[in-house]
Amino acid sequence: VRTYKTLEQGIKIAFLDTDTSDRPSVISSLRSQIQHHTQNLHAQTQAKQSHQQLEAQRLAMQKALDEERANQQRIAEEQKKRDEERELARRAEEARLHRLEEERRAVEEERRADRELLALVPTLGAEGVREQIGRMREALMTKDDRAALDVALGSLYTLFEQIVRKPEEINFRRVRRDHPKFMEDIGRHVGGREVLIAAGFKLKKLDGVPCFYSHEPHIESDMDGWSDWFDTLKKTLEVVEEEMLK
Repeated sequence: VRTYKTLEQGIKIAFLDTDTSDRPSVISSLRSQIQHHTQNLHAQTQAKQSHQQLEAQRLAMQKALDEERANQQRIAEEQKKRDEERELARRAEEARLHRLEEERRAVEEERRADRELLALVPTLGAEGVREQIGRMREALMTKDDRAALDVALGSLYTLFEQIVRKPEEINFRRVRRDHPKFMEDIGRHVGGREVLIAAGFKLKKLDGVPCFYSHEPHIESDMDGWSDWFDTLKKTLEVVEEEMLK
């Protein structure tokens, strides 16, 4: 601009043309060109600035959209994780309730079976033992299976003989209800398990294992109870011996 102004002054001095009545002066023409050029420069600058502003706004909007998408994706992933955790918790709770229901049913079934077993033994003591051995004999002899009867009576004899010989030995006084040897020799037969019930054995869980258990009363604090208990065992052994001889 300064260059143009200097040029304008030089032209004024060179031509000394002050008559503008017939045609535009050179100075006016130059001034108009300079103004036009200045306006073009200003317009270009404004256009460039406007473009830069628009680009900055576009980038800012794109960044905001990207951040919003990322935030929405994070929220969706967090929601999905919470939904999965809730589903897992629901399934775990459902499994727990199912397991509890199964356990409850198993316990109820076990109690029902125990009640039915106890109901088969209306008479306790030696007479009850004799009745149950009679049931066993009748069932096995109907099948003509004397050998199975002899095995059952022999195993009952061994069981009660050990208890009478060493009543303080708890291992002789508890019989696992599902023990393979017990089931094979005694438990599978009609009247087999009932013999133990008649002889005073109780249905009890020892260390979580269902057993037939003969509880020994404390000999010092309950001498009468201990005597009755031991007499029942001896009489049971006698009954078994008698039945073996038949």
